Amino acid sequence: MGRLLGLGLLLVAAVVAAVTIPELRSELAGEGTDGILTVSSCETHTKTHYGTHRRTTELKFSCTGTWTAQHGGAAYQDVVVQTSSRFETGAKIPVVQVDDTFQQPQDRAPGKDAALLAICLSLLAFGIYCLLTGFGARNGPGLADSWQRLPAPTVTGPVLGGVAAVGVLAALVCSLAL
Repeated sequence: MGRLLGLGLLLVAAVVAAVTIPELRSELAGEGTDGILTVSSCETHTKTHYGTHRRTTELKFSCTGTWTAQHGGAAYQDVVVQTSSRFETGAKIPVVQVDDTFQQPQDRAPGKDAALLAICLSLLAFGIYCLLTGFGARNGPGLADSWQRLPAPTVTGPVLGGVAAVGVLAALVCSLAL
């Protein structure tokens, strides 16, 4: 069962990385068409989060309007964009079109995508560890016993632990600094 857990972690890491890499590449390359959204209406939405001891409400805004490419060309009507605040009718806000989506430039967050890739690195290391040792199975070997089951534990263990630690640290740096 621990080896199945390891295989599942490897699969999750591969799928998340496959989805995240093109998005990150697009954000870092600055791909997309710059344009201006002329706001026709804005709506306020509330999203309630229930915790163990408290309830919080998050305000979200979405504005609808006509988007026009900055350097001429395309124009789309009834474009909906998630915004950080409510805008008055007729306001002009910068919006980037990437494929079929429209976003405000500040909402493109390469740091979050880079952090996801770093977490995938940690998942990859832990998945390999589980795959090699069977760790994670119910009534299976504990951490100390499974560590001894690693092939060449004096080399493989520190390498896998180092890769996992680098992944976690990189995720923290990317999410906080970028």
